[in-house]
Amino acid sequence: MKAHQKVFKIISTFLQYPDRAWFSNLPELKETIDTIENSTVKTYLNTFMDYLQTTPFNQLCEKYVKTFDFHGISTLNLTYNVFKDSRERGAALVKLRQIFAESELAMETEELPDYLPMILEFLAVADEKLIQRILKLHLNSIKKLESDLAENDSDYHVLLQAAIEISAETLRDVKVS
Repeated sequence: MKAHQKVFKIISTFLQYPDRAWFSNLPELKETIDTIENSTVKTYLNTFMDYLQTTPFNQLCEKYVKTFDFHGISTLNLTYNVFKDSRERGAALVKLRQIFAESELAMETEELPDYLPMILEFLAVADEKLIQRILKLHLNSIKKLESDLAENDSDYHVLLQAAIEISAETLRDVKVS
């Protein structure tokens, strides 16, 4: 797994509803974060790790719901943040499903294909061409979500900052090579 894929995997985990299983794996996640070379991304992830370690589990769950529940600050469904429930959103969802189908990677979930933790999970295992396509399609949506979260002083905005930073680095690396 490449460095950017590790970052996508970690962020995907942290953007899911707090779960005691992954919460108990925080020491292993911290070890993985410590291996990240991009110091900016590492700082963002360590900031979120500090939040996780200093906030009671029940409060983490409450804050998550207040942030990402359908009527919270925002939603993790990227196309909804941009298109709401419009025809354009439907077209964007179809395009994402097509990309996932082209990959031949199994995506067994009841979530819509624009669910950010699922997209990040996909990016953690996909080949570089598909990573590029997804990032080019959704980086602006990720930026909008980060802006919404930062505007509302959400602790989750640092995860989106890390995603934006590693995505930009990944896209830059392709243009150079």
